[in-house]
Amino acid sequence: MSWMIILCLFSFPSLAETHLDPIEVQAKKDIKRFTFSVSEEISSAEMESQPLGILSPQLEKIPGLISGQNGGPGGRITFFLRGTESRHLSFNLDGLKINDTSNTDRQFDAAFMTTPFLKRVNIFKGPQAVLFGSDALSGLVELETRKGEMAPEGRFSFSVGSFGTIGSSLTKDWKTTKSQGTVSLLRLHSDGVSRLNEKRYDAKEKDSTDIMQLTSSSKHKLNEKVEIDFLLGQLRGEAELDGDKDDNIFDRSQNDQYLLQQKANIFLSEDQAFSFRTGLNRHQRFNRSLAQGNEFFNGNLFQNELIHRYERGSLGLISGLSSEKETAKTKDLNGSFSLKSLYIQSAFQKDGLKFHAGGRLDHHSRYGTFKTGAGGISFHQLSLQYSQGYKAPSLFQLYAPNNIGNPNLTPEVNHYLELLWEKKRYNFETSASFFQNRLSNLFDFVFGSGYVNQKRFVAEGVEVTAKLKTRLFDFFSSFTHQSFKDSTGPVLRRPNNSAQTGISFLPKETMEINVLVRWFSSRKDFEAKLNSFEVVDIAFKKTFDQSDISIQIKNILDREYEEIYGYSVLPLSIFTNYGYRF
Repeated sequence: MSWMIILCLFSFPSLAETHLDPIEVQAKKDIKRFTFSVSEEISSAEMESQPLGILSPQLEKIPGLISGQNGGPGGRITFFLRGTESRHLSFNLDGLKINDTSNTDRQFDAAFMTTPFLKRVNIFKGPQAVLFGSDALSGLVELETRKGEMAPEGRFSFSVGSFGTIGSSLTKDWKTTKSQGTVSLLRLHSDGVSRLNEKRYDAKEKDSTDIMQLTSSSKHKLNEKVEIDFLLGQLRGEAELDGDKDDNIFDRSQNDQYLLQQKANIFLSEDQAFSFRTGLNRHQRFNRSLAQGNEFFNGNLFQNELIHRYERGSLGLISGLSSEKETAKTKDLNGSFSLKSLYIQSAFQKDGLKFHAGGRLDHHSRYGTFKTGAGGISFHQLSLQYSQGYKAPSLFQLYAPNNIGNPNLTPEVNHYLELLWEKKRYNFETSASFFQNRLSNLFDFVFGSGYVNQKRFVAEGVEVTAKLKTRLFDFFSSFTHQSFKDSTGPVLRRPNNSAQTGISFLPKETMEINVLVRWFSSRKDFEAKLNSFEVVDIAFKKTFDQSDISIQIKNILDREYEEIYGYSVLPLSIFTNYGYRF
């Protein structure tokens, strides 16, 4: 902990009013520029209106992104995007991959990720393997940190709510003549609810959770051509977990995540730039259980990447070289593998006509060389694109003891096709997307045989969205239908239909009232068919000169439902937050 505090303070110079000069072209993987992928954005204002400062409730609002949580706050939460598996969605923070390397299948657990230090979140649907490699088989959640954009402002917030929930955060934006950045600290505790479903298991014991997050993100202009970025972060999440069908078993998990990244941006000219970054994503997980004793998992991902971007008129090119090394260590496992990559992506736009094309070449220390590609064409409001994705096995899936791991596994593959129509006006937006994911070589766990490549299925469907803004109201509505065919096994925890409608009432510039209604059709799980359900949330926010107050009522109808068989969800609950800017 102490080294994180020292590093954060080191990147916190004295305050000043001077602004950095704007940069024209940055060597950044701009997905909106280089693909036609359907994207959704979560702004910092939306994140601030969420009283507890947790990321997952914001992601739950994204059309086509289905959540599943093992109980209330602190329970493991995963997301299924357009019918794909939860492990197929990649998360990165300022370009740093942050999927959990200590996890059995290297998926990201969003239960403990907080938002006060974030500037925006972008969700991109469809494989992003050309630019982001393995794990981005179905899509990408891109987290962008604040870097002093609100300097010299600071913000303190205090939250309280149902189930003994209490939390606070402190965020400070700073700026000097050639540097600027943001430092953020958050603490949150909740007595919680029982992880296990009370009706199924007569579970009444509350399962608590504690979250602490400390981050520092900054950029430093050395001269007119060179800029340096630093990202430092420590996240600790502790959660009490119920045993299998018994909520009295003491079972507690502690997840420590450490993030470290340095990035050098070199601006050669107005239309050309380089970027070199090196980073570390480390996960250390401690499980303490009366039944299984103490377990320790240590996973590391070391990343290096060189990016070149060129923009001239209607043409854009981005290319890069990257290397990754993943290591995992447990009581019974100690392994590693490396991945070296070369990629290029192009985009062209002229008079309403756009197209993009790109490819990636990967050399895996276990599997040798394999390729992925993407391409698309767009004319005015209509676009068609094809892309490939893949996911390499985790070290646990390869080398776990007791015949669980399988070193002969081959990477999972996705062939994705999407037809998109969208229309945008100054106060109205609508879109319709037809998509198909063809997944093969999927990993499956078979009792007695361990991990094998034996599953495949096709997930296809349609997603329709509409947004309307008026002087007093903002409306949002979406509907997603997905169906599954050619399946060699059950497709679990993904409903065929989901819809949501949101209404925002803005009687004054400083006041906002939001109502969100979400509906999900029935879904299959291992042991049962889970019923359809609807959830209604209401939120209120009032802004004053230097402060703001927000109130959120979740599950106002107090619906009892399951996202995962046997696990509970939050009943009717109320959370409030007071924020003060200084």
